[in-house]
Amino acid sequence: MITETLTRKKIAVTGGTGMLGSHLVAALLDEGCRVKLLVREGSDEGLLKRTLERTGTAALYDRIEFSRTALNNPHELDEALQGIDIVFHCAARVSFDPGEADAVVSSNTETTTHVVNSCLACGVGLLVHVSSIATLGRPLDAGAPITETCILNSLVGRTAYGISKIYAENTVLRGMRQGLRAVIVNPSIILGEGDWKRGSAALVALGARNRLFYTEGIKGYVDVRDVAQAMIRLSLAPLAAGRRFIVSAGNLSFRELAARVAETTGRMRPCIPLGKTALRTLARLDEKLSRATGRKRMFPDAFVADATDTLRYDGSELLRTIDFRYTPLEETIARIVRAYLEDRKSCRP
Repeated sequence: MITETLTRKKIAVTGGTGMLGSHLVAALLDEGCRVKLLVREGSDEGLLKRTLERTGTAALYDRIEFSRTALNNPHELDEALQGIDIVFHCAARVSFDPGEADAVVSSNTETTTHVVNSCLACGVGLLVHVSSIATLGRPLDAGAPITETCILNSLVGRTAYGISKIYAENTVLRGMRQGLRAVIVNPSIILGEGDWKRGSAALVALGARNRLFYTEGIKGYVDVRDVAQAMIRLSLAPLAAGRRFIVSAGNLSFRELAARVAETTGRMRPCIPLGKTALRTLARLDEKLSRATGRKRMFPDAFVADATDTLRYDGSELLRTIDFRYTPLEETIARIVRAYLEDRKSCRP
């Protein structure tokens, strides 16, 4: 049984106050585990607490051991990982602001380097590393979906965040060559209840407010709860170590995503497409406003590429390795939109 095996393990999680990390912590607590949560000084635990409340695990909060650890400090990290059996590495800096590009690349690369080195130094039994579909290349057949075998041959056109995940994943691969047992998960766009002003949660929030427009790209999506469960099950699968796994429930066009959000909110579907030309014009205007006002850009160049790109992912290798099923995307979207609407309602005076 998963529960019996996991409860005998000493588990550490990085990034446990973020969207994916908090859901992973909730899933581990639900399995009866104790979790050592590595957090930086002054870390905000608000999202973690809300996630535990939503998942019915808030009563298990006292099973979390908070370790104030700077992930870029090897001495603190070595001390925190002494005696740990499994490390789930979810921590990452996420930003698509061009002004933060260098910081994103250096931070995510450095953090993962220190985590890998400490896992090796402390004899950690397994590292489960959260990477990204951004580390994967395109298939040779333009009509085929992207799989784990698609090799990336160039960094041209990649966002700073994507480049940082490529460097971080290469660090994990280096650790494997040095004897570290590790599993890499490559989630597609993770849909979940998070900070409604950032990341994919902001994408859902925007969709719930948008009544007119949609872009024409296609992307892969997956429920945050599915990613957490996949990570747990992979950590216990003998055949998973040394491999990477795409975690993606299915592919949707932005039009389909907008339509499903609209269905949950009970309004008409957006009906006006925004193509590359319109988006590039919007990005240029946004850039000028950013320079004039000093505010961060709302529509960086990376947004234009992501919003119009057509990329399909095959997440079936995971299903051939562990006993697992994906949550249908329509169920995921409906749940998250309802959570957003409830949160927005509770914030009104």
